[in-house]
Amino acid sequence: MRFVFAIAVAFLVAGTLPAAGPKPNSAETTFALQVLPVLKARCFACHGEDRVTIKGGFDLTSRDALLKGGESGKPGVVSGKAADSPLFKAVTRTDADIAAMPPKENDKVTDAELHAIRQWIDGGAPWPAEQRIAEIVKTARHAGVTVKTSGGLSPDWTNRKYKPEDLWAYQPLHKPAVPTAARAANPVDAFIGAKLNALGLNPAPPSDRRTLIRRVTFDLTGLPPTTKEIDAFATDSDPDDTAFAKILDRLLASPHYGEQMARHWLDITRYADSSGFANDYDRGSAWRYRDYVVRSFNQDKPYDRFVREQIAGDEIAPADSEMLVAVGFLRMGAWELTGMEVAKVARQRFLDDVTDAVGQVFLGHMLQCARCHDHKFDPVPTGDYYRIQAAFATTQITERPAAFLPVENIIAHCKDGFPHPRGCWVVDLILDKE
Repeated sequence: MRFVFAIAVAFLVAGTLPAAGPKPNSAETTFALQVLPVLKARCFACHGEDRVTIKGGFDLTSRDALLKGGESGKPGVVSGKAADSPLFKAVTRTDADIAAMPPKENDKVTDAELHAIRQWIDGGAPWPAEQRIAEIVKTARHAGVTVKTSGGLSPDWTNRKYKPEDLWAYQPLHKPAVPTAARAANPVDAFIGAKLNALGLNPAPPSDRRTLIRRVTFDLTGLPPTTKEIDAFATDSDPDDTAFAKILDRLLASPHYGEQMARHWLDITRYADSSGFANDYDRGSAWRYRDYVVRSFNQDKPYDRFVREQIAGDEIAPADSEMLVAVGFLRMGAWELTGMEVAKVARQRFLDDVTDAVGQVFLGHMLQCARCHDHKFDPVPTGDYYRIQAAFATTQITERPAAFLPVENIIAHCKDGFPHPRGCWVVDLILDKE
């Protein structure tokens, strides 16, 4: 196998040094640690970074420019009065006479950021010199922790700090001690019970058997239980735990279990029976990848094996049809290459789709933000995005012969009940890695 994805992130708590000069006031601290990062991330691109094309003539990169204002001729902030400041009104997005900023709804400031901007303006809207800001950031104990990465495009990004609670996904897994105060037969119930006790709440009473079998059958198979199954469980003379265990074993052994679980996996892998975009051509063999996922769940396949097969199955076992079908994951994204399309652009779009899909599906992490810049919220530098993409740089789209497996439903997917040369015997969504 050519590559193995691994994530190892070390956390280093930043050291503190005594502050030089007078102690900063709270408004200065708020500006340096909370407000300035927001301005840099959300505002400077249109209001100051490019001196030639400053939107509305409003420069936000210094206090003097902020007080001068833009084309309206009014100061951007009224020192000590956030409620009267155009800047604050713009970011609150509630004043009909002032354009909401940032313009995109997805980029709007959070409640915490809004609170910091208010505190800063009400505190006099100070704008310390760069050296002073650096000292405040360096000495602020509550500023967070730094994360060691391969390095970003700027020292500011590489050395930036994060709230420890925002980095939980990057920390190694550990097995916590099961709470003993809450009596429960199952460790999961013990944790839930401990939380309920802390909140002064009582757990809901146990469900009756008819309710329970409906819930678990819908959860595990997506289908309702039959009348016969309900009656059998309701009248089972075994203790509740034993009777319910039999229901679980039966449902987990059902082929419908894999179908139900596969629905969720196929949603995130971009599964479709056609290519999308304007032409939306049929993918005659896409169903084989769908059925592979269903089989994997029904076989209780180990997750690490499931991951490897979909990323590099054709290299693990090039002659195994199951592995060729599994790597169809890489081909599930939307695809179009017409006479009006630039081949190199389409190629890059494919690589970007695969890179981001690997991040979202297997890491639970959107990577596409780092395609153009170091990730704004997570410790993922642009360099790492292209390191992952480099693993797929030699991947080419091609057709690979893949003999049918005995478990595959050939008749249901072949024209007139016979193998069709392109729709059945050839997997046209598999990739060939050189």
